[in-house]
Amino acid sequence: MQTDSKYLKLNKSEFLYLVVEDLAPSVSQMITLRLATVHTEEEIRSAFRHIMDLYPKLRTIVEPTLFSQRLKVISDEIHINALFDDAFKIKKDLPFDSQAFKDYQNEFLNESFTLQQALPIKIRFLPEENILLISVHHMTCDGVGWINMVSSLMAHLNGKETIAQALEDPSMVPGVFQKPYITAPIQVFKSWKLLSAENKKTAHDKIISPAETKTDFIGSVSMKHRYLQNELTDLKPKAKSMGYSLNIYFLTALARSFFERYGEEHGDTVSIRLSYDLRPYFDKDAPVFGNYVTTSILRAYRKDMGSPQRMMENLQSQLTNAIDRLKHKKLSYPWLLDKAFTLIGKKFYSLGILAGKRKDTIPVPTIHFSTVGSLDFLNKAGEKAQVRDVIATVPTFGMFMTLCNIDGVFNVNLSYPSAEFSDDRMESFISEFDQELGSLASMDSETVTETTEREATTA
Repeated sequence: MQTDSKYLKLNKSEFLYLVVEDLAPSVSQMITLRLATVHTEEEIRSAFRHIMDLYPKLRTIVEPTLFSQRLKVISDEIHINALFDDAFKIKKDLPFDSQAFKDYQNEFLNESFTLQQALPIKIRFLPEENILLISVHHMTCDGVGWINMVSSLMAHLNGKETIAQALEDPSMVPGVFQKPYITAPIQVFKSWKLLSAENKKTAHDKIISPAETKTDFIGSVSMKHRYLQNELTDLKPKAKSMGYSLNIYFLTALARSFFERYGEEHGDTVSIRLSYDLRPYFDKDAPVFGNYVTTSILRAYRKDMGSPQRMMENLQSQLTNAIDRLKHKKLSYPWLLDKAFTLIGKKFYSLGILAGKRKDTIPVPTIHFSTVGSLDFLNKAGEKAQVRDVIATVPTFGMFMTLCNIDGVFNVNLSYPSAEFSDDRMESFISEFDQELGSLASMDSETVTETTEREATTA
């Protein structure tokens, strides 16, 4: 999916991120990269300048067209160097464990982009701490994209050869529609039937909304970070013994944390939004860097609180169905619906989002959960440059939790609208989630199974 054009159209996700950029302080993906090895300012600067050459989309600015927007790829080296000088800065006197560092993280997360005059990436290097703060505008790439970018960075720092990426077609169509495309109307109809049946089935679910205060504006976000007490060696065997993946184990603990905190008066359902990469479902030439992600909602029910096994089974069934829809490309109707909104233009799209925020009609899940997974592969390029930790976060309309691990140690990061959630309650929620993971891990699998069977018999 390469293109020789020096201009790129925006796909439906990228257009949405550009719209929200005018409404929110920022629409960035912020990565805190803690290095285990020591590097000079010039070494890091040179490495990132090299990354700019590898990924053409990092060298773009937004250019308005008669009716829309597009990305212009800058080819002039003098221009790129000047923009890179603005994007790369050195920060000092910010110890990692200090409140000053946490405050700066929040500030950097909310720092806006001027996309028509500046690059869609900002880098802050803290040489005293061997920390890189990287803010990439979400219009530029998704989570898979920034992971590929960081992987290239580590390879370059280790002296390995890195391959420049071709400018890629932003179209998501190959990951959404089956060939031949002439059957698209039938695919859309079948997808609509699936979505309608699902909406009918869940119409009476009372979704738990954890926001403490409702606002009619899109404001700044805050973030909280924690290293979990429960490590991979503790949790993976337990999840396996219960017959489920570690991902399902995390989802179950997350849902139970909400049910423990919020009583029946708050609702009977926890809705968890998950993101899925469409790249594996492209027929050929899957893209590397860009936005090729879709989402689905998994639901956990309060009635299953007495049986973790049953909650796991329910979540696994929903996840299996979601992946089946990806594999067999049954997502065309909701994708086409989102795509249609781009036709009304940036101004009216913005007005629609603001109206939805004021009327509280934007469907915000209980939480958006992203399991980045193990990032140990980042350290396989060599010993010269090693990653100690990666902390990722994204600003959204509600709670957004990311989870990843290096060397078996999990770190979780939670972002949330500052005006709608209190810092103390969000910090305590992460603690409760960690405790719930330990609680599930300490349960005997036979006891869980017996409890499930007993409840099924007496139901």
